[in-house]
Amino acid sequence: MIWQPKGLQGIRRTVQFLVIVMMITIPTLSRYTNYLGARELDKSLERWDGTLQGEVLGGLDAVLRALPGGEKERVGRMVRNRTQVLEYAQSVRGGPWSVQIGPVSMTDPLAGAESIMASKQLVWVLLISLFIPIIGTVLFGRIFCSWVCPMGLLLEFTDKLRNLLRFLEIRPHNLHFSRSIKYVLLGVGLALTVMMSMPILGYIYPPAIIGREAHDLVFGIFDRIEEGRSGFWMGGLTWMSLIILGIALFEVTVSRRWWCRYVCPGGGLYSLLGKIRVTRVKRVADKCTLCGDCVVVCPMGLVPMQDVMGVECDNCGLCVSSCNDDALGYSISLKDEPFVSSVGTNKTDKEGVVQSA
Repeated sequence: MIWQPKGLQGIRRTVQFLVIVMMITIPTLSRYTNYLGARELDKSLERWDGTLQGEVLGGLDAVLRALPGGEKERVGRMVRNRTQVLEYAQSVRGGPWSVQIGPVSMTDPLAGAESIMASKQLVWVLLISLFIPIIGTVLFGRIFCSWVCPMGLLLEFTDKLRNLLRFLEIRPHNLHFSRSIKYVLLGVGLALTVMMSMPILGYIYPPAIIGREAHDLVFGIFDRIEEGRSGFWMGGLTWMSLIILGIALFEVTVSRRWWCRYVCPGGGLYSLLGKIRVTRVKRVADKCTLCGDCVVVCPMGLVPMQDVMGVECDNCGLCVSSCNDDALGYSISLKDEPFVSSVGTNKTDKEGVVQSA
C-alpha cells in the first residue's frame, strides 16, 4: 500500500521558505535583544523611523509584544513587558547548522560528529540535540537535504537556470561523477577533525556557511545604520559566499545537482543514517507505464521507474508528484536498500534522456 499526499510540493516549499525566514529572523532577534537589553530599543526605533532597519525592528517588536504576556498595563495603558519579551527573543537562536527553539535544541548530525571527534568526548547536551535529527532521518531518510537545507533550495533554482539556457538554445554540460566522493570526503574530514582537534567540514558545508553568512549580513546591515548609513547593503557578506556562488555556477554550466549528488559530506552522512529508513518511495509496477516523467524530475539522478532508488533518495516527492499514473507513492518498509554509489548506474539529464554512464 502506498500513500500519495496531495499538495506535497506546496508543503515542502512552505517548509523551505520558513527555514529561510528563520535564518534571517534569528540574527535580527539577536540584534533586537541587544538593543532591548541595553534599553536602547525605543530610541533606535525613533531614530531609524522610515528605514529598513527601523521597520524590521518595529515589526519584530510588534510580534513579540502580541505574544502572551508581551505587554502589561501601566498607568492605564499597555506597555511592553520587557522581561517577558526578552525571554521570548532569547528563546530562539542558531540556524540550520544548529538551532534552539525554546526548550528544543537540534544539531545537524555532521556538526555533532565533528564536535564529538574534535573534543573526543560525549556531552549529553549535544547528544540530546542530535535526537530529533537522527530520529527524523531514520524515519524519513535524508529529508533534511530536500526539505530543510537552504542550499538544496538554492540548487533547485540552478535547475531552472539550466532550463533557461536550453530555452536559449545553450545546452549546458551534465558531467557525472562517482557518488562515493561524498563518503570519502566525509571520512577524510572526520579523520582530520580527530587529528587536528578542530572541526573541518563546517568550513565547506553549505548549511553552516549560509547560516554564518546570514548572520553576518544582518549584523552588517545594522552596523551600517548605526554608522548613519541607511538601506540594504551586501557588505556584511564574506568571501565564504564565493563557495556557494561557485557551486551554483558549476551546477548551472557543468553538472546538474553536482554538490548534492556527488560531493556533500552532510548528504553522505544523512544517507548512511537513512539507510534503514522506514518511509520510502515505492512503485506499483502494474500501474507504471514507464513514461520516464519521474526520471526527468529526480534531482538525485535516480530512476524510480526501474526501482533504482537506494539511500541516495531524499524523499523530496518530486517523482511522486510528477507521476500521472499514480504508480509512485510513499510506503512504510523496513527492507534494506543498496547504495547507488558509482558512476556505472543509470542517470538522467534535464532533457529527460536516461543515460547509462
